[in-house]
Amino acid sequence: MNKRLLITIGLIVALLAIAFALNKYFSSQKEAPPQSEKKAEKYFVKAAPVSYEQKQVTVRASGRVISRRNVSLVAEVQGQIIGGDVTLKKGISFKEGDVLVKIFKKDMEYSLRSMKSNYLNILASSLPDIKIDYPDAFQRWQQFFNDIDIEKPLPPLPAIDNNQLKVFLSSRNLLGNYYSILSQEEVLNKYTIRAPFDGTFTEVLLEKGAVANPGGRIASMIRTDVLEVEVPVPSSDARFVDVGDSVKLMTEDLDFEFDGTVSRKASFVDQNTQSQSIFVDLHNNRSVALYQGQYLIAMMKGRTLDRAMELPRNAVFDGKNVYVVENGKLHEASIKIHKLNDKTLLFSGLEEGTMIVTEPLINAKEGTPVEIL
Repeated sequence: MNKRLLITIGLIVALLAIAFALNKYFSSQKEAPPQSEKKAEKYFVKAAPVSYEQKQVTVRASGRVISRRNVSLVAEVQGQIIGGDVTLKKGISFKEGDVLVKIFKKDMEYSLRSMKSNYLNILASSLPDIKIDYPDAFQRWQQFFNDIDIEKPLPPLPAIDNNQLKVFLSSRNLLGNYYSILSQEEVLNKYTIRAPFDGTFTEVLLEKGAVANPGGRIASMIRTDVLEVEVPVPSSDARFVDVGDSVKLMTEDLDFEFDGTVSRKASFVDQNTQSQSIFVDLHNNRSVALYQGQYLIAMMKGRTLDRAMELPRNAVFDGKNVYVVENGKLHEASIKIHKLNDKTLLFSGLEEGTMIVTEPLINAKEGTPVEIL
């Protein structure tokens, strides 16, 4: 490399160094542009002053219609079922007093008539002795003898006011046989089973022609004119409902309403649902039929809270915290929640007049400046 080239390169490097130094010098002489101060962001919030008043708690839930009486039809005697006023079929309805089941009883009737005939024979042979030894009682026993009809139930036994007469009647077994016949008459009545209420068959196990045995179940039936609704309610809400509270019941399509009354509350909590069953009495409306298994919406008017305020549920965070506005800034506060509704809640715990935020806030924090809408 010759000397002239080295001198040229050195001049170029020197010029670049001088240019860099001059640029840095002039840049340092410029004034920095003024920076605008960052203003604090302000929120516009909806808020309302805390004001307490009496609030009646309403518990809303849905429940299933059930019959107040669910009965098994059981035979107490043996024999072939020969029918009744209604057909033994599932879903068949009946009225109180209708004959539900007749069991063949001719053999039992003949046996009972034989017992009455034997009783008349013993009594007839005893009347002459009663007439001689107990003349004061003869007329009563003679009339008792005349009133006995083997086709009908026995008449009442005459009054026995003489101990010697009682001994005489016992020795002839007139008292023992009398009560044996009464017992068999009661058994005979069990061959006919009548409906104890208006109802319907929910299950039929034996039909006409089948043989019923003592203790054997013939059918299951429910009462249809007096119904109730079992309403499972969260245990936190059940405490507001008492026996005797009025209830408004509606069909799921809200087309029909029924009035009801709380008749009882379960004294235990279902371990799976953590709910208590509340039972509501209602009478079946003749114009709008209700059926077991149907679901109804229940609006139960419960206890009244003396000092409470309603607030949207989404205005509460972390379980029981809310925002209040003091001196134009947000502050966190805790409230006491009494009752949770679908979209609102009832609370207390703040001083009246405090401005409480009534809407959910995003990215808000303690001390944020706000302005109330």
